[in-house]
Amino acid sequence: MDKPRHTRYQAVFISPHLDDAVFSCGGVISKLVEEGPVLVLNLFTRYLSGLKLHGAVLGDERHQEEADAAEFLGFESVSLHELDAPFRRDAYQRLGNLFRPPVAQDMEWLSTLREKLFALLGELDFEQIYVPLGIGWHVDHVLAHLVFEPWIDRKKLLFYEDAPYCCIPHSTRYRLNGIAHYEGGLADLSLAPSNALNAWRQAARAYGQTALMKNLQPWIVRQLAVPAVSIYLYRLMARYRNQVTMVPELTLEPLVVQIADRLGKKIDAMALYSSQFNEFFASRQDCVATLQAYADRVQGIAEAAAIERYWVPVTTSSRIDRYELPV
Repeated sequence: MDKPRHTRYQAVFISPHLDDAVFSCGGVISKLVEEGPVLVLNLFTRYLSGLKLHGAVLGDERHQEEADAAEFLGFESVSLHELDAPFRRDAYQRLGNLFRPPVAQDMEWLSTLREKLFALLGELDFEQIYVPLGIGWHVDHVLAHLVFEPWIDRKKLLFYEDAPYCCIPHSTRYRLNGIAHYEGGLADLSLAPSNALNAWRQAARAYGQTALMKNLQPWIVRQLAVPAVSIYLYRLMARYRNQVTMVPELTLEPLVVQIADRLGKKIDAMALYSSQFNEFFASRQDCVATLQAYADRVQGIAEAAAIERYWVPVTTSSRIDRYELPV
């Protein structure tokens, strides 16, 4: 396990993998580094051998991508060097299982991961800590969320929306339904109720337009994959559609941060993770369009400014105005 260079940070970002913090929070990271040191703490960053699993590159070259992005944005990167899911459990070598609940061995191991992570965090002082919501249900993202139950000091805690999963329509709403009560604006189309069939159609259409699907070759494979993935997505959404939150004491409020002035820099940083960027986005223009569509849904207006959305735990003694993110 790497050791942080400082003892005090403006913010700590918990990143399931090398790239998740920048893809999800690159705009805010680029702002916070101007106020003080920022630490990105990556959890699942060890690979037993080079492997490309259904489009996802899992190999040590990703550490250089992380180093390049860290230098570019100015944050410090530290890794716990836990095994990435497909290397950790045989079950996760099947793509479908990566987006199902963690297997029993992982849930039994979670306390060990928590002890290791909290021991490191216990040696640090920080103003804020950012934790993934687990949107998209990737098992490593879900575990990165679960490790903070019970959560450390909620006065410092914010949850971020996992990108690019949050760019799929209804993905945030389906995830939030299972973990918390939440408050959102009436104009927020990303949280607006929708019947199951329409929600699935919109999500499947958006997923079918991702580079992950368009990159499939040859043509016949791509044509067969689209309906297969759509059916899988329907079943995945059905699994979580009627899920009732098991933590009713957790209420979240959205905090939308405008990053239009940082969008170019964020995308430049994202592109440094070439093994991932090229799988999720056909081009830089495609990335801009995807993030723009996400901002449009969140703010309910066409061509809304680029944004990142965070979720703040609310208690009777704390409200959202205690968070003063840079603007």
